[in-house]
Amino acid sequence: MVHEVNGMPSSDGYQRHSEQEMHGTYKRKNGDVSSGSSSSRPKEDTKAEDISLKSHQWFGTFIAKNEVPRKVFHSSIGFITLYLYTQNVDYKKVKWPLIYAFVIIGSLDLLRFRWTLFNKAYCFTVGIFMRKKEIHGYNGVLWYLLGLIFSFSFFSKDVAVISLFLLSWSDTAASTIGRKYGYLTPKISGNKSLAGSIAAFTVGVVTCFTFYGYFVPHYYYVNRPGEIAWSPDSSLLDLFQISGLGGLVAALSEGIDLFNWDDNFTIPVLSSIFLHVVIVASQKSHPKVQAATQVAINAAQSMHLVPTGTTSTL
Repeated sequence: MVHEVNGMPSSDGYQRHSEQEMHGTYKRKNGDVSSGSSSSRPKEDTKAEDISLKSHQWFGTFIAKNEVPRKVFHSSIGFITLYLYTQNVDYKKVKWPLIYAFVIIGSLDLLRFRWTLFNKAYCFTVGIFMRKKEIHGYNGVLWYLLGLIFSFSFFSKDVAVISLFLLSWSDTAASTIGRKYGYLTPKISGNKSLAGSIAAFTVGVVTCFTFYGYFVPHYYYVNRPGEIAWSPDSSLLDLFQISGLGGLVAALSEGIDLFNWDDNFTIPVLSSIFLHVVIVASQKSHPKVQAATQVAINAAQSMHLVPTGTTSTL
């Protein structure tokens, strides 16, 4: 049978055609970019390009770089929580809406990872609050919710509420100031700057001072016995001291990079633990402090350093 190759009749046309195909295949396997084939691009690149955050394209740096809508939403949670506090909402029941939200959002994430069309619709709807890495990754809100579930499940009312304030306000301040002025100061850890830590500390001090100095005494009727762990009557620390330590807790919680976990999780967890330790360790009537003090008094009595019958006044 006679075939044509390049317009010329040839009896070995089939062989030449096969050789050309084999040669083209060899070039593609060896990464020859002249082949013009788009299949040589990594699959993950193709996957990342199939969905885009339109809001990031429309509003540019307003969303993509400065993340203004995300930060506004982030900060608003603190003000909503403060309002709910003044309305005498039972803080022990707060964890349940958080758990329900975690399950719902987590389920939506699992669904959109497996259904591209739904993921496109999801990103188009709430993309204004998302980062590009969340297109094919878990929503940062999940870490936010998980951290708050931990705080509201295991700590007192004031510690849980303040940890939420620090996450909502100190973290936002640290991110905003750190991005704008962080290049002027040394790095603390990873991408954390001294400027951001100072902002977190300042907001933490103001937050603790305002909450303990105004809201707790002014709305005393919304707090049941034992719900507020710190008070000037039961603590060795006064308002200024606990506020300063609260600022330090905010800066440490925001600045520590714990196993590269999302700071929406680590900030409320670490701030709850740190603040709880500070409050417990400074309590006048804490059983362990009382016992240690009495042991010291007994030892002093045995050495005749203090009169017999002296007891701890803590």
